[in-house]
Amino acid sequence: MVVTIEVRVKDHHLRAWLKVAELRSIRAAARSLHLSQAAVTKAIKELETELDAPLLTRSARGIAVTECGDRLTVRARLAQAQLTLARQDIRQLLGGAQARVAVGVTPMVMLSVLPDVLSDFRQSMPAAKVKVSEGLLAAVQPALRNGALDFALASRMMAASAGEHEFEFEPLRPLEFMIACRRGHPLEGATRWEDIRGCEWLLNVSGGSHTEAFLDGLRAQGLQEPGRVIDCDTFGVMWNLMTRSDALIICPAGMLNVRPYGGEATRIRAEVPMPVASIGIMTLRGTPLSLAAATMADFFRQRVARAALAG
Repeated sequence: MVVTIEVRVKDHHLRAWLKVAELRSIRAAARSLHLSQAAVTKAIKELETELDAPLLTRSARGIAVTECGDRLTVRARLAQAQLTLARQDIRQLLGGAQARVAVGVTPMVMLSVLPDVLSDFRQSMPAAKVKVSEGLLAAVQPALRNGALDFALASRMMAASAGEHEFEFEPLRPLEFMIACRRGHPLEGATRWEDIRGCEWLLNVSGGSHTEAFLDGLRAQGLQEPGRVIDCDTFGVMWNLMTRSDALIICPAGMLNVRPYGGEATRIRAEVPMPVASIGIMTLRGTPLSLAAATMADFFRQRVARAALAG
């Protein structure tokens, strides 16, 4: 026997909830939404009844969001973002309002195919509004989760972690990594790990990153990890510090083919295991792209394929 549970949650319920969760006040939420406090209170109570779960706790100090409420907030934001995309698609089909697309790109994509993709997209949808965010995996995934990004061109390790089941990843091409230093570095010709391990390292140590895979590879070979590490969460900071010091980084080998970066760095060919990754399109699983986002994703596929053939 199949039992179906129907949850009758309406759009105005979610709008009221998101505003209460944001402002932590029913009175402030009502004022912001131009509704009465009674209307907002009723919407929250109806939500709690439909979900059969407490969303708020009330005390003399005010209201607080429960763990169930926090989970609802994440899903409600995504639902609202999807409803906005649906409206955009319909208006676009009817020749109405402008299309919008928000994409996150890894630094390698930003410095290689992104300009050509944007040019292609502009010819196809000249009136569309575009937002481009640079970000490593640790920044991209939360933005996909809450609907701030439609999709991302990201790098992912071949052995993806179990926690990434909520994302879909379409690999487009392999991504090779290297150890890099500034040109003229006294150890640029080093070939042994012992020679460079003691250097200062500029690394992004977030979960699922190529740095994590690199450190795992060192441990598997019984090699000591770098002792001095500065944690950097943006490529720009990492690269700038590397070119102005004797610190080392791990980055895509293709950086040496991108001007002016190729003229600023040298590859250190130390005999250590390097991460194996792919660059590809990442989306939130089960979340369809808008027409504009799907169009841009196609242009990324075409340009990355051309770059692979040319390279």
